[in-house]
Amino acid sequence: MRILLDLFNLSVYVPFWKADEEDIGRNIKHLKQYNWFQGYFTDSIYRDLIIQNKNVRQCIGRFNVNKLNKQPYQRRCQENLRKVLQKNGVGISS
Repeated sequence: MRILLDLFNLSVYVPFWKADEEDIGRNIKHLKQYNWFQGYFTDSIYRDLIIQNKNVRQCIGRFNVNKLNKQPYQRRCQENLRKVLQKNGVGISS
């Protein structure tokens, strides 16, 4: 019963978790080693969104860099970032 209550409490707070600037900066630095992210970061439009857009930065800040070396998680992060960039006014072809 205690475990269920703990999981419920966690599920209530997790959606409201906001990444701070330290998380975002650390994740961007780590993501720069991946070709798919370099493609976004070298394009001036995408770079501006990555640097200035609150929603895009929050998305990046939530990535778990410890899992990025695993291909399924990396693909999921890439897709999430693509969706957030599209939602914020930039059409990215897949």
